[in-house]
Amino acid sequence: MSKPDRHTDNKLKLGLALAAIFWIVLWAVVAHVQGNPLLLADPAETLQALWQAVVTQDFWQAVGQTSARILATAAVSALLGVGLGLVAAGCNPVRILLSPILQVMKSVPVGCVVVIVLVMSGAAGALIVIVAFVALPPFYVAALDGWQNRSRESERVLRCAGVSRFRVFLSCTWPSMLPFLLTATKTAVGLAWKAGITAELLCVPLGSIGAAVYVSKLTLDMPSLFMWTIVVMALGWASEKLLLCLLCLTRKSPRWAVALSCWREPSQSSLPLSQSSPPVLQHSLDLSHSSPSSETLAAEEVSFAYGDRLVLSELTLSIAPGERVCLMAPTGSGKTTLISLLVGANKAQKGSVVAPRRLGVVTQKDTLVETLTPLENVQLVCGGYVAKSQLERELAALLPEGTIGRAVEELSGGTRRLVQIARAIYSATQALVMDEPFAGLDDQTNARACEFICAHQENRPLLVATHHSLDARRLDARVVTLDGAGGLSAARM
Repeated sequence: MSKPDRHTDNKLKLGLALAAIFWIVLWAVVAHVQGNPLLLADPAETLQALWQAVVTQDFWQAVGQTSARILATAAVSALLGVGLGLVAAGCNPVRILLSPILQVMKSVPVGCVVVIVLVMSGAAGALIVIVAFVALPPFYVAALDGWQNRSRESERVLRCAGVSRFRVFLSCTWPSMLPFLLTATKTAVGLAWKAGITAELLCVPLGSIGAAVYVSKLTLDMPSLFMWTIVVMALGWASEKLLLCLLCLTRKSPRWAVALSCWREPSQSSLPLSQSSPPVLQHSLDLSHSSPSSETLAAEEVSFAYGDRLVLSELTLSIAPGERVCLMAPTGSGKTTLISLLVGANKAQKGSVVAPRRLGVVTQKDTLVETLTPLENVQLVCGGYVAKSQLERELAALLPEGTIGRAVEELSGGTRRLVQIARAIYSATQALVMDEPFAGLDDQTNARACEFICAHQENRPLLVATHHSLDARRLDARVVTLDGAGGLSAARM
């Protein structure tokens, strides 16, 4: 945390402390003016009641029994809510089926639910049902919204690069869902405690906080009543903070994914770089040990339309292993659409697409893992197949000085494009597909990026969508131009 952030945090804590002192003083003044301890106990009497209670076994038995019951029910409800939310996100009929039930759970008054449960099944299940009623919906909605708002394109790029589903979940999906789950926790935990104590007050299970509150009410013991109220508030606050801390620990999940990727010994083919070689063209990758042989990229009489607008019309294109092709056309002519067909984001409406299972992909959108460094983003796809020392040396030559160890969320747009190019290049894939990879790069950086691609392409086919003929010359690529009708109008060296 930076000094300005620490200063702001300290000011906030001081403000909260002063606010708490203000309300305690106001409470004491009102109690003194009122002058009847049977109606309003003052802070000193409440503190004395707490001191007398904490030394007794009954106090800790009540706290333990109620806490265990409420927290266990809330935890199961949260897990069930997240599970149902994920199922509903992937299955629209399930979401429609659950929608009325969730609406009922969110709108039915707590007291009505407790009474209904008491009539139907007695006191035994009342607390479980009422806590589930208030704790499950927030986590269901959080999981549903988090899943729907995740970056599908980032997940697709990593899956194309051969990253396992579990590592994709850790690096992309979970970080997208976490803010929604944190918000749900702040809402649900406090509600669970309120609902749980309400259920105990109506059911009065022996040895519980609810039973102690009920006895305090019958005996008009206001200090004890205030004491138990404060204890419940403290338990709810502590439970919320504990769960939030546990969830915040999972913010490191992208680095867990990198660690899993690197949990393999680097191949002997990842040789040290020659000190006398040029900085970027020092060493070409040998990924033959970790990926199948390169394959042809091809589209055979492919057609695709968005509604009535035909974008690609019977397009045929083939890129052999080791070949470089630059796809050029005005904006909106179908370059990105063709690439989406090759990477599996869309399906050809006519014709066929031939593409290997593993593709190194650069998209127009930023698909990097924001909290990881450039080195970690690359390690996520290549793991231990390329030595860390080699990656550090070659990335240091490609990227601006001092950026290799910084989180990509702190980097400029141009530097992030370079990291995306490096990630695609170092992936153990059979072909490379890049959609305007040089957008936002200055001329010198563009030349360095093209040199880097040529040096590390190996025998993989390469397709680059671009607007600039200079890119094709620097890549020494065959140029293919899309005409306005969605077909190929020219192909030249």
